[in-house]
Amino acid sequence: MVTLMALLARHPMPVAVVAVALVATAAVFTFARPEYHPAGGGMKSFTLPMKPPAADASGAAGWVWPDGTPGWVPGYTVMDGTYNVSGLQPVEVQAAQLAAARNILDASKVRVVSSIRGNRNGVLAILAAPTVGVKPEKTCLAGMLLGDAPVVWQCPGARPGPGDLANARVLVAAATFTWRAPGRKPEHPLYLAGVARGDVYRVVLHAPGVIPRELYVRGSTWGEFSSASGLPYGGAYGRHGLVQKLHLDLVPGQQRVFQ
Repeated sequence: MVTLMALLARHPMPVAVVAVALVATAAVFTFARPEYHPAGGGMKSFTLPMKPPAADASGAAGWVWPDGTPGWVPGYTVMDGTYNVSGLQPVEVQAAQLAAARNILDASKVRVVSSIRGNRNGVLAILAAPTVGVKPEKTCLAGMLLGDAPVVWQCPGARPGPGDLANARVLVAAATFTWRAPGRKPEHPLYLAGVARGDVYRVVLHAPGVIPRELYVRGSTWGEFSSASGLPYGGAYGRHGLVQKLHLDLVPGQQRVFQ
């Protein structure tokens, strides 16, 4: 059964959390296959097939999926076309496809790993695409931001150094919005879509005084997660404690790709 946070990710709204922690532990957890109940669909539901996460490894090897490039075909729908599982329409990835082609990636195989929509200016998403003319084929990733922001593709291990995606535990596309309701103070929810490296076992939401909420547990998905929350910060934890901190402190109107 899909969790409340997963439903919020597909049908976003602000939630009362003020911090995000990205956690990787050595523990083993049970993870149910996602089951969705589309809005207005009564008791109708559908269960998505299980998808294996990336290899349980550090570095570039942790960004390798056993079934090849992960993600949904843009615009992929179920239930006779009534529910778009990918979260966006094919036209919305055209700029990403052009950028993929220019980076010698297969533009025809751009896939949507994770997505979330906070307004009508676009979609935050994590995209994946395979390399062309390289054996074995490799998977490259990109964080897609709102509007006309350029899509920058990253291939783990392509440029060894601190900024290489191979050294990141997560890849996150995030943006902060400003919402004003009559008679109330403005709210500034932060939306994010992300994917975890294969050696990340959990992604958890933390807030002072609030019970932590898991966004992702390693098991039967590609490693994707998404969230709508307050003003978060993040930290990645491995088998021996904290291994990475992510500061997602965007001001209202800002957006950025983090890793």
